Amino acid sequence: MRGQVYMEYSRLGFFAVQTEENYFSIIEVQSKLPSLLNKLIGDLDSLGEKTLYNEATQEEINVSIVSTQLTLAEAKSYIKNAVRGK
Repeated sequence: MRGQVYMEYSRLGFFAVQTEENYFSIIEVQSKLPSLLNKLIGDLDSLGEKTLYNEATQEEINVSIVSTQLTLAEAKSYIKNAVRGK
């Protein structure tokens, strides 16, 4: 599955990725932070530790998928709450 980085809070490593189905997954990146609009390939629809492929940098990144199938409003709320430490 492909997705595009839509929103970020890179200081904490949280990113919202828009999937091909037009939902959003929240990923917490452990290594090699992606940039906005980077295309990521991998299993974006299930929770847990994953390795995704960043097409822009041609590198694998280690992530934890913490939420899936969110609307844009839900993804924004999740990122805001992460920033606030909730």
